[in-house]
Amino acid sequence: MASELREDREKGDIVSAPAVVSYVPDEPIVNVKALNEEADRKYDTAAAFFVDLASRPDANDLMAPWTEAEEKAVRRKLDLTVLPMVTLSLFLGGTDKVILGTAATYGLRSDLHLVGQQYSWASSIIFFGSMLTVFPQTWLCQKFPTGKIFAFNVFFFGVMTFATIGAKNAGSLQAIRFILGMFEGMNTSGAGLVIPMWWRKEEQGWRTVLIFNTFSSIANGFLSYCVQFYIPSGGLQRWQLLYLVTGCVSITVGIIDIFCLPANPTKAWWLTDRQKYIATQRLAGNQTGIVNTHTKWSQVKEAVTDVRTWLYFLISLTLNIPNGGLGGFYSIIISGFDFSIKQLALMNIPTGVISYAAALFWVTVAKYTRRPLLCAMASILVCLIGVIVLKVIPHSNIGGSLAALYIIYMYWAPYMVFSQLIMYSNVAGTSKRVGVLGISYWGYCVGNLVGPQSFRSSQAPNYPTAYTVMLVGYCCSLALLSLYGYICWRDNKKKVIQEAQWRESTQGQTADVAEEWKDLTDKENPKFRYTY
Repeated sequence: MASELREDREKGDIVSAPAVVSYVPDEPIVNVKALNEEADRKYDTAAAFFVDLASRPDANDLMAPWTEAEEKAVRRKLDLTVLPMVTLSLFLGGTDKVILGTAATYGLRSDLHLVGQQYSWASSIIFFGSMLTVFPQTWLCQKFPTGKIFAFNVFFFGVMTFATIGAKNAGSLQAIRFILGMFEGMNTSGAGLVIPMWWRKEEQGWRTVLIFNTFSSIANGFLSYCVQFYIPSGGLQRWQLLYLVTGCVSITVGIIDIFCLPANPTKAWWLTDRQKYIATQRLAGNQTGIVNTHTKWSQVKEAVTDVRTWLYFLISLTLNIPNGGLGGFYSIIISGFDFSIKQLALMNIPTGVISYAAALFWVTVAKYTRRPLLCAMASILVCLIGVIVLKVIPHSNIGGSLAALYIIYMYWAPYMVFSQLIMYSNVAGTSKRVGVLGISYWGYCVGNLVGPQSFRSSQAPNYPTAYTVMLVGYCCSLALLSLYGYICWRDNKKKVIQEAQWRESTQGQTADVAEEWKDLTDKENPKFRYTY
């Protein structure tokens, strides 16, 4: 069995689990006597958990091989508890962020006397707040119970969404949006830590697409339509009502997360000890560990010096330019097509459906073809076609312009394929993952900053500069992904030699902890293989 798994790894394929035992490591899970308190600082949280189980009188029963039915029961619990809570948390963060575009069509710009690029900066400034706090926030997710950090942030970006109701001018709106971004800085990078600690690589596909969904656009359209039936009577305006509803929901969900979302599988109060063992040990094949709460500066240094880290930054930047631009300006763009306010509200809904369906389609194709890099590049080409069509056809062609806009809204697909099937799978070592996710999120933020600023108010309604920036971004993405694939292919060749040398040097020795629970980086772990 172990030799078969090694052969799969040498091919660079995602390891599939046997039916009865999820994964059988080549070394013992843990040698209890060898793992003292000092060594625990070096290893993954799972190693300490296994030590505790192994010291119990019923250890043989708790740590015995499990059946497929047992694993399905555990996975079902994860899908019914962790998945909806994390999904809802990120969904609300997205909704609180994107309703600015709809609020603009309901009088926010006129009520707050926004002129020139002030609206663009209100859309962009949230990412300055996120960039400021992404590293502290992600570090907190490593150091303290992840569920509590998520809950804290969901609660407070709900508070700041609620506070938007009181904005009186451009300065106060931008200040509130900046602070909102400070609490939303952990969404993307924090989820990048959470997903690998609950699901196997081959299980992460549609679950990650669900967590990083685009349902915020659907909710935005639905709420916008409902607000149409509210008649302001000198008090709360329609755009303020949008912020009132979403803010209250976020605060409520944040309180629920405090009590229900655990730090990792070993701390899940709704799992039995046997189920905690299964939920943890079945992730061994990921070769990325669960979490180590101690900061390892050698891993941080590796994150900064690894060329892949900066490719993650640049690829995230170029892929998210349409995200930032269209997210804040879609409602404004289509308002030039002479639709009624009610029609504009409903037309926000298709964008979320299209983005999500495209992401799900390409992630599914990538999973079954095992060629995520090629799928990411193919999905970029589709978006590129949409940008070209939107740039060249006259704005008076409403049908063609809408079709091109909806094609561009498939932009979420390449980012999802790239981030969850490539980036999340290719970074090991908790401290390195914190650094890499933070730097890649900076790229996400910069892309979302560039997007709105490329929509010059003086160029409305055609915005030629914005579409040119999108074209350049997508072309750069294709070049960067090609370079990334070559580097991973080259390093996997080196990994085969590294693993052979490691096996020869450790022949006949008994390891205190299996390699997958030593909190090694992808470069340090001889059994690690890069996905591309």
